[in-house]
Amino acid sequence: MTFLKTSVWNWWDVVVLKWCCLFFGMLVGAFFHEFVMEYFWIILLAAFILAIKSSFVYWKD
Repeated sequence: MTFLKTSVWNWWDVVVLKWCCLFFGMLVGAFFHEFVMEYFWIILLAAFILAIKSSFVYWKD
């Protein structure tokens, strides 16, 4: 398994990665905001699950 490799992603895999980045940006950009802090664990869990899914798609053979 190589760390960096060229791969072709399906359009839905790119969408999942972009949502993961959006959720991560929401957490970083509004960390102290009351609304985000109220749903912090849900957003973090969603970002983590989407990141794992994207990683599996990237590294699967």
